[in-house]
Amino acid sequence: MNRLLLPGMGCLLVLSMTNGTLFEAVAVTLSGYCFLIFVQRVGSRIAILECIAFVAALEILLVPALTYWIFPASMPIESNQYFRYALPAFAAFYGGIRWAGPLPAGSHGDYVARASAYLSSFPALSRLLFVIGLAGFWAKLTDAGVPGFLSTLPAYCLPVSVLYAWCSRSRYRFWLTAGVGAILLFETVRTGMFGELASGLLLLLLVGTVAKPPSVPVKAGLVGLGVGCLLLVQSIKSEYRHGTWGGQRHERTANAGLMADLLTDRLTHPEKILNAPQLFRSVARFNQAIMIGNAMTIVPTHEPFANGEVLLSFFVPLVPRPLWPGKPQTGGRENIRRFTSLPQFENTSINLSPLGEGYVNFGYGGILFSLVYGLVLGGSFRAVFRVAERVPSMVLWLPMLFSGCLTMETDLLSTWGSLVNGAVFVALLFWLMKQFGINL
Repeated sequence: MNRLLLPGMGCLLVLSMTNGTLFEAVAVTLSGYCFLIFVQRVGSRIAILECIAFVAALEILLVPALTYWIFPASMPIESNQYFRYALPAFAAFYGGIRWAGPLPAGSHGDYVARASAYLSSFPALSRLLFVIGLAGFWAKLTDAGVPGFLSTLPAYCLPVSVLYAWCSRSRYRFWLTAGVGAILLFETVRTGMFGELASGLLLLLLVGTVAKPPSVPVKAGLVGLGVGCLLLVQSIKSEYRHGTWGGQRHERTANAGLMADLLTDRLTHPEKILNAPQLFRSVARFNQAIMIGNAMTIVPTHEPFANGEVLLSFFVPLVPRPLWPGKPQTGGRENIRRFTSLPQFENTSINLSPLGEGYVNFGYGGILFSLVYGLVLGGSFRAVFRVAERVPSMVLWLPMLFSGCLTMETDLLSTWGSLVNGAVFVALLFWLMKQFGINL
């Protein structure tokens, strides 16, 4: 009863404090609930699914509701029309994640402990993964034509090597951690893309805290630090990209001096971050209702429903590109062009999100599609633990496998494709190492 009573009271509180609609109040309350569940689970379990659910609630529900309150003219459709789809679609997605199947036996901490016990006899494995990751990063850095399977995917071994080092208590763990951090920071400065660094650190934290659960004050401090870093990054990102990006995707240059100057400027002048216009711009960056709502104005009035084309995204990653030369690329530029009237630029990209793709394919049947998508992610997460019962170290690969699934700011082909490609890469890597007598 308490689980139902508290959200109900929260909804009434939001309604009493604002002029928002019932739908908006439910959206804010549900977002707050997802946030509290996420924070509560950190340390007690590897809270990747809880993180995915909270980020989805932030982008699909909370930020749109706040925008309808603050700047409704910027939204493409009326609030009630948007939330009639967004609320049940998110609820279905969340239900799919939560109830995708039986939870693994034992606590997540037990799985990490078993991985640590296994790796304690093989401390050199962390250095091996670091070398593989460094080779992949170098391939990605020096030749843009190198397939992702030989560059981007091996590069993900870098953060995994950190987990291996700490679980095995390698004497090089501090140096290896510093090296991986420096590489990720270099990549951020080089590309102007902050998401990979942020998601990598977050995922490592979610796994690492299971081994040593943080106290409530530490959790509060981590949340505050995360929010502060997010606002800091959002305040400099546009200026940095303006100073380092050209008109095309390949026209990007690194400028560590500019990055340092911008960070120093914001830290010495916090009023440039903590002001209403900047805070609104930082929050609005996560507003998926702009894309989904715009699509709802186009489909089916001006563009017919795609009638299930999105389901092909579940099968496309299973076919190797050499066997399918015309295999679709990840990224939702075509979806935005086809289903919305939003402008696109060569150096930036926007996406409908999997829940938005559900709508343009099935209309309100996208709610059922959202449930299926949640079941797929939740089931995949649980499958990793089933494998970890036989291969203890597999649990440490969760950050790599789910790094592309953390946000709703991309398309289904990207999220599901990253999960499938990561799983195939890990399976091949384990098999290849075993041929040399190395059990990862």
